[in-house]
Amino acid sequence: MKWARRATSARDRPSVPAGVIPPLLPTLVDRVPQGPNWLHEIKWDGYRIGVYLDRGKVKILTRNLHDWTVKFPTIVAAVAELDASDAVIDGEAFVADEKGLSHFSSLQRALGRGGRRQDIMLAVFDLLKFNGEDLRDRPLVDRREALVNLLGKAPPNGIVMSDEISGGSDILAQVCHFGFEGIVSKLRKSPYRSGRRQEWVKTKCVLSDEFIVIGYEPGNSYGGLGSILLAKVENGSLIFAGGVGTGFNARTGPEVKRRLDAIQMDKPPIPGLKLKGAVWTRPEIVVDVEYRGWTEDHQLRHPSFKGIREDRSVDEFL
Repeated sequence: MKWARRATSARDRPSVPAGVIPPLLPTLVDRVPQGPNWLHEIKWDGYRIGVYLDRGKVKILTRNLHDWTVKFPTIVAAVAELDASDAVIDGEAFVADEKGLSHFSSLQRALGRGGRRQDIMLAVFDLLKFNGEDLRDRPLVDRREALVNLLGKAPPNGIVMSDEISGGSDILAQVCHFGFEGIVSKLRKSPYRSGRRQEWVKTKCVLSDEFIVIGYEPGNSYGGLGSILLAKVENGSLIFAGGVGTGFNARTGPEVKRRLDAIQMDKPPIPGLKLKGAVWTRPEIVVDVEYRGWTEDHQLRHPSFKGIREDRSVDEFL
């Protein structure tokens, strides 16, 4: 799930209207909790949404309680088919690729100008109200059972159940191997309480590799460094891998920019690569970057700068 990181004003944070339930937010942890008390699900890579059904009418609210109903036509049509007079469903809006993996970049494109909003689906994982009854005090397993019964044997097109996954101590490694973003673990007997909670925790897949810096984008932080532009090597050629703008601090940011300014060049190291405002550099610096995976357009997803590899030479890659 991705949300705007800028500071928000009171105007950007709507007050909670009657009948609206802000989401329960999982806490990020380093390890997947073990034991029979925990239920594990795939972490979907999309937008967390609350879906409200009331006598055939559907309303969809974002995590920040903004009304995005018009943005999700397939979800609206699917939820309207459910056999319930009213319901409140917690879930994630996503777009799946041909392998069934969710990609935030695909969701962004679908929501963008001219995008295919009809491709956006709903992964459901909790039922908070149903036919006039508030289910939040019930154990999670009971709420999920009610949700399964509501969906029926063949859920409406556009809705998928976020199924429980099983595994041992290597469950996260298995999930990461298949390309998912991570795992959300939930206490089976927990009630539903809005806000950041410990009853739900999330663990993310983190990958790490070395990349060659080919330039940077100017910015307002760290001495004028916005992000550094990266490349990987395939068959002896540089291939653009996207940029990374997080992970720097007041010491590393200015130092990286200083070193890149010393090796500026007029043209991009990758012929034909065009990025407005980019400052190109000779491909001489190798950096270590952590990331969550690759986007469909072959760029790093959620990268974070870890440091310059002083012990590595670009010649080793070519």
